[in-house]
Amino acid sequence: MKQYDVIIAPSWEGDNLLMTNLTGHPAIVVPNGFSAEGTPTSFVFIGNLFDEGKIIAFAKAFQDNTEFHKKHPPVFK
Repeated sequence: MKQYDVIIAPSWEGDNLLMTNLTGHPAIVVPNGFSAEGTPTSFVFIGNLFDEGKIIAFAKAFQDNTEFHKKHPPVFK
């Protein structure tokens, strides 16, 4: 992990979040749209140990440049 600043991975597939829970690596899940069925989708920024600031900056930059965090499924409008 040390050779990367941030890893971006799907939050709904694989064992990404399980891995971070076991190792203590910081992670932030951010919304990135909706599935064909209308359910929210997301991905995760995973960072190095004790480097939470970097993934927080990545998440903020992503949200500053997208509108996904402001959208809601039609049933919740």
